[in-house]
Amino acid sequence: MFGKDFLPNLKAEDSQSFKFIWPIATEKISERVTSVFGESRWDHFHNGLDIASFYEPVIAIGDGKLLYSRYSADDPFREEWGSGDTVWIDHGEGAYSAYYHLNPGRKKFIDLNIKKGQEIGTTGNTGHSSGGHLHFVLTLDYGQKIINPLIFLPKIEDETPPSIGGLSIHVGERYTNINSGDTINLSKEFPFTVQIMDSGVRSSQRFGVESVQFKLNGKLIKDSKFKFIRFENGVWVNDASLTFTDLFMKDRYFIGNLALPSGEHTIEVTAIDFHGNAAVKTFLFYVTRI
Repeated sequence: MFGKDFLPNLKAEDSQSFKFIWPIATEKISERVTSVFGESRWDHFHNGLDIASFYEPVIAIGDGKLLYSRYSADDPFREEWGSGDTVWIDHGEGAYSAYYHLNPGRKKFIDLNIKKGQEIGTTGNTGHSSGGHLHFVLTLDYGQKIINPLIFLPKIEDETPPSIGGLSIHVGERYTNINSGDTINLSKEFPFTVQIMDSGVRSSQRFGVESVQFKLNGKLIKDSKFKFIRFENGVWVNDASLTFTDLFMKDRYFIGNLALPSGEHTIEVTAIDFHGNAAVKTFLFYVTRI
């Protein structure tokens, strides 16, 4: 029921043909990942993986060619507030990898050809970064589709299912938690959200999830996946063409604007993390229409 499938237009063997490695060589990589792909950044999707690191070698995940690099030394009078010092590599077949927030000081390359495992920089804290880490991005279709890197990188340890928190109803900027068995008074349609977290090997890790599904009174109303995002009609959308505001309200997962009649209702939430661990939680509550 909860088996992992690959995204549309991406064959399962594609993830094997590249044979990528992790961009930082460490045995404890599962403890160093601090953010995953597709998470909420309050007003936009997180488009890669964050790996806690400082002054460590960054290595190319596969063979390729140096596509682009940008360092503060290139333009010392204009600070880069976003990605910071950055390297991009073209791996062929339309696949690019990007390495953000590198420590100042460009590596000297003999030519544009890059070998898998070759050092291409050092982790740092440049650009829009609040601590030493590598922000790693992987794209397909010549940069038109940003992919969840965990599909392509070697598997890491994670046997912990997501944790589904409270159900909430929002009125303006305020929200109220709904406990199972509660009765709520409704006069019109209101937004409903739920808090979902996923921890890895350390309980302090707080990740988003790979997919989340909502059922209202047994009927599927939303099935959201975070395998890739693409730019469509001027906004970033997921594989189901859902925008950030379709999927999130700030840091909470958006169920929908619900106009519920009087009576008993259930909302069932199914969350699956990037390693196939699943959690299901059902909220039962009563509505009085006013």
